[in-house]
Amino acid sequence: MSEVAEIRRFTLGDLDTNCYLVWCPHTFETLIIDPADSGDFISQQILELQLSPVAIILTHGHFDHCLGLLELKLNFQIPAMIHAADLPLIKKAAQSAKHWLKREVDPIPTPDVLLEGGEKIEFGQQKLSILHTPGHTPGCISLYNEQVVFTGDTLFSEGVGSTQHRYSNPRQLQLSLQTIRNHAKGKTVYPGHGDIFSL
Repeated sequence: MSEVAEIRRFTLGDLDTNCYLVWCPHTFETLIIDPADSGDFISQQILELQLSPVAIILTHGHFDHCLGLLELKLNFQIPAMIHAADLPLIKKAAQSAKHWLKREVDPIPTPDVLLEGGEKIEFGQQKLSILHTPGHTPGCISLYNEQVVFTGDTLFSEGVGSTQHRYSNPRQLQLSLQTIRNHAKGKTVYPGHGDIFSL
């Protein structure tokens, strides 16, 4: 890559979830990673930065990572992507949000593109590669390039993803953590919650 991608983080929603805008400094083409909440706020930031969003990528199907999805899709007419194994979770995400947050939320649309892992998502002169990193959920993914890794809820600065859900898998999580560490050595890590850090 000729230059490092620009990255802006916003911590949003009741669960303080990190949403990232990642863009090419030459073309301003942008990926939206985990639109956690406040689709109107994220949209306003995109407009103020004069960015051109090309896709929304969900690191997994939990509601706190996708509450802003509907408004962003309506505003920018761009595809949303998620790993195929988390499709059942995303379909129940709005119901889960209502249960845990005790309030109504926007409908959460079904993503347009189902990922398997191994894909390369291009935006301008940049690209991020998709790693399937299950454990926290069956379809958790991480995204990486030569400088950065976005780990969703698999790895945080002070811990790892929960495996308390019935669909979680502690053994898979341990294998995924090793996969991430193999790809993240010396890189900046952008997690789904908490502080940015380096490995």
